[in-house]
Amino acid sequence: MKFELKRNCLAQVVALALCGAFVSSASAASFTITDGAGTSANIDDAGYFSSSSALGLSYLGREFVNHGTWASNYSLNANGASFGVADQVTGSNPLGASIVFGVGNVVLTASFGGGWNFIETVSIPTPGHVAVQVQLTNNTGADATGVQWGVGVDPDQGVPAGVGFGTTNVINATGNGSSVTATSLDGWSLTLANTTGAAASAINPFVDTTACCSPVDPALMLAAAQAPGSYGFGDYSINLAYDLGSIANNNSVTFGYEYIMAVPEPETYAMLLAGLGLIGFSARRRRVA
Repeated sequence: MKFELKRNCLAQVVALALCGAFVSSASAASFTITDGAGTSANIDDAGYFSSSSALGLSYLGREFVNHGTWASNYSLNANGASFGVADQVTGSNPLGASIVFGVGNVVLTASFGGGWNFIETVSIPTPGHVAVQVQLTNNTGADATGVQWGVGVDPDQGVPAGVGFGTTNVINATGNGSSVTATSLDGWSLTLANTTGAAASAINPFVDTTACCSPVDPALMLAAAQAPGSYGFGDYSINLAYDLGSIANNNSVTFGYEYIMAVPEPETYAMLLAGLGLIGFSARRRRVA
């Protein structure tokens, strides 16, 4: 497995200690990052998109997450059991994370709960892209096996355009290039994509066709091993699951993923307008008949 796995050095220990100091003095409920080009993300203390604002994840004035049941989450498994689920719907924060500071377009969060240290960095590397890097450190006092991470979101970008909560959901690739895309009826898309170098078997995208808004156990996603292809149209969540393997005591693993928001191509708009025109023409013909 090619996840970045390394021993804690003095610099890392100092960084974590500094984060602890910031938590006690500069904790905040949420923090918004923007790029000045239409991209913004409002991050909660727990590290998911915040529901304290109508805008949780937005691009060019279109909100992608905070409609209906606002759903953004991540999960950690270790030693064959769930360590905790951070869920926007319930407001849960099992790692006790807090925003330690925000500078420009970067947010860092840290935790010292249960022996697992968690630092998340969120940034906007380019318009329409919100990147997340997670550093997970095992300070439980014992080696951990079966470490798994899951992240998911319910894309609802069709709501502002009046085309509903449903999206067409496609797994584009698995393994190193893992990504899954949800596209609304008017062509706006949200892709959740891996940005970590890893063995092909270490990452699996997942479309939850059973429930739009509930966190999915990463063990279930990894076992399902959904293949590339379309998983239909519906109010579904899109997810990534990471098999992080074993993490020795006092060791860290670093991995990342990205939310990519895209506007429809001009031809998509043209096709949409043509389709709406045909629907209107058909309705008029029925009224005449």
